[in-house]
Amino acid sequence: MSNPTTPAPALAITEEHRAEGLATRVVEILADPANPSRRSLPAYQLAARLAFETAAANAEQPVGRP
Repeated sequence: MSNPTTPAPALAITEEHRAEGLATRVVEILADPANPSRRSLPAYQLAARLAFETAAANAEQPVGRP
């Protein structure tokens, strides 16, 4: 796990891409009530949220911003 004060831009980009893919999958599941993955929806939602959080925590921030 990276130090919260040290940005890891490659990880941030990878996690953002993964989160966007998971979010797309969530929308696909929600759009089809008969989707067999519907029971896994909470897991997809949690994984997307955690991936977005990881991306944000590891992104480089502009100087003077938290």
